[in-house]
Order: sequence, then structure tokens, then C-alpha cells
Amino acid sequence: MDNPTRFRCLFEEAYPALMRYALHRGLTGPDAGDLVAATLEIAWRRLEDVPAQEPLPWLYGVARNLLHNQRRQSRRRDAVVSRLADMHGRLTWAEPGEPGELDPGALRRALAGLSEGDQELLKLVAWDGLSPAQAADVVGCSAAAARTRLHRARGRLARRLGLDPRRPAGAAPTISSGGVNVGRADPQEASGG
Repeated sequence: MDNPTRFRCLFEEAYPALMRYALHRGLTGPDAGDLVAATLEIAWRRLEDVPAQEPLPWLYGVARNLLHNQRRQSRRRDAVVSRLADMHGRLTWAEPGEPGELDPGALRRALAGLSEGDQELLKLVAWDGLSPAQAADVVGCSAAAARTRLHRARGRLARRLGLDPRRPAGAAPTISSGGVNVGRADPQEASGG
């Protein structure tokens, strides 16, 4: 049997069972459909790995892994949202409603105006909690280059936010591994730690 025919048979047999699997795990219609579609996409790409006699256990394993990955991503996304909310609290140096208050929308717009490389470094350090040396491993440069790029990216972000990046710490926020603070680097970071 050729691959398209084999997959068509697999699809017809597995689709209802996979949909039940997804629904039994608490997914709603569209989310369940997405899980089934992703599972079947993997089955198509790896058709040679799908057991011919009993494909359902293999497909359930794929669906289970996809569901775990999805839930892990959801937890990460929730953590980022929580950090953003926390950072917003630290970014507000004026009373609510006063000029100078930095809202999350302004931060998102300022970040969006930076290059992808600047955004990635800032997010790795501020949101993901990596040190500049760890971020260097992720982006593929030396630790010294990452510190330099991070310093410059912080300055560009500060300017986009209308802040003076040369202000003393405490007068304006800075982007650091502890959260968003635009301006001076942490003393530990400046020393390469």
C-alpha cells in the first residue's frame, strides 16, 4: 500500500479515537481538533514509524507528548504574564494616572520597535532570568559580546521609552535579570558575573 493510501486508512481509523482522547483530557472542540491535527501531522511525517498493526497506542503517545508540551508552554506563558505584571509594578515610578507612568502597552510597543536580536537578548535576561553569559550561549555569541549587546539594547529600549539610560539607578528603572529596569546594568553583570 502506498503512503497516501496508508495514511488515509490511518486517518479514518484514528481520527474519532484521537478526538475522544483529546475531549476526555478536558480539551474543548477547537483545542481538541488542534491536538488531533498536530498528532496526525506527525503521523504523516513519520509514517514509517507508525506501527501498521496497532497504530493507536503510538498515536496516543504522540498526542500525550503534544498535550504535555502544550501545557508546559501554557505554564511558561502564564509565568511570563505574571512577570510582566510584576515588572509593570516595578516600572511604575509615578502615581497611577500621573505623567511618567509606564504601562505594559508602552513596553510592548517599545520592544516591538527594537531589532529581533535586541528583543531576544532583553527577553532572555529580563523575562527568562538568564545571565548575560547564558543568553550568549542561546544566541551564539561570546559572553563579552552578549554583555555589550545587552547594554546597547537596554539603551535603545530606554530611549524608545523616553527614558535617559544614563540616569542613576533609582531615578529610572533598568532591564536586568531581576526584571525590567532600563538604565544601568547590575554591578554583578557589569563585572562579567
